Amino acid sequence: MYVCGITVYDYCHLGHARMMIVFDIVQRWLRASGYPLTYARNITDIDDKIIRRGSETGESVAALTERFIRYMDEDFAALGVQKPDYEPRATDHVAEMLEMIGRLEERGIAYRAESGDVNFSVRKFPGTASSGKSLEDLRAGERVEVDATKRDPLDFVL
Repeated sequence: MYVCGITVYDYCHLGHARMMIVFDIVQRWLRASGYPLTYARNITDIDDKIIRRGSETGESVAALTERFIRYMDEDFAALGVQKPDYEPRATDHVAEMLEMIGRLEERGIAYRAESGDVNFSVRKFPGTASSGKSLEDLRAGERVEVDATKRDPLDFVL
């Protein structure tokens, strides 16, 4: 079971706790039900928010992320959330991510925007809305302003 973890540039909040508790319950239930399970939860330890926060605090990206990973581990331990079997960090897999993004671009599922970002084209990949909602039911721009360089507001930066 591979789940998306936290982008470590600040303290955890209630939404993080909710997500981690839900994933923890699912992995415990699967194991208790006799399913063999390898549980992986990534840590995003490099992105624009992290770089910006490091500039604001005068910390290196590595120092900043290490600090917030320690806080994250303390918070989840206090909640009784078990650590996953694997907790890969984004910085350890940049080459693989770039290769995969290149393949998505070659297939026309991703595109380079005027901003320089490479976006995933949600509508070009069937089954993207794994939440069970139709793409028309999703509402872009509710949490963050929609980037005008995207072809579709639902597209997201890779």
